[in-house]
Amino acid sequence: MAHTPFGYEIVDGKIEIHAREAEQLKLLIQSYLSGKSLANAAKDSGINRSHGGITRILTDERYMGNEIFPRLISEEQFERLKEERFKRAKKLGRLNRMKEEETFTPSFTFTIEKVEDKYDNPIKQAEYVYSLIKEEVT
Repeated sequence: MAHTPFGYEIVDGKIEIHAREAEQLKLLIQSYLSGKSLANAAKDSGINRSHGGITRILTDERYMGNEIFPRLISEEQFERLKEERFKRAKKLGRLNRMKEEETFTPSFTFTIEKVEDKYDNPIKQAEYVYSLIKEEVT
């Protein structure tokens, strides 16, 4: 496994709960759900990660447990986190922002002269055909 998520550790080849980090995670969730910003919730919980790192922690479904990872939070807590993140994003106007669609229009065209069968060797014939392609910048 390339990366063990925050709150877990590998002991004798199995993933187990890392007690200190699990407590930090619970404090992070509690602080965030009480209204603190990501940065302040992380600071209060003693987690030194970037804004993106904290977001990845709060959106990681593995904390609800699965066949590999033991449960650290309930599904209800995870749903509350999702709702809180959505509520804050909406309040800050970060939803439904549409990027302008970029279109690519090449500024050239291709033409090709009349193709003749000149070579029995298919590689030589292909080289010949490619040599007939002309590009015109428009």
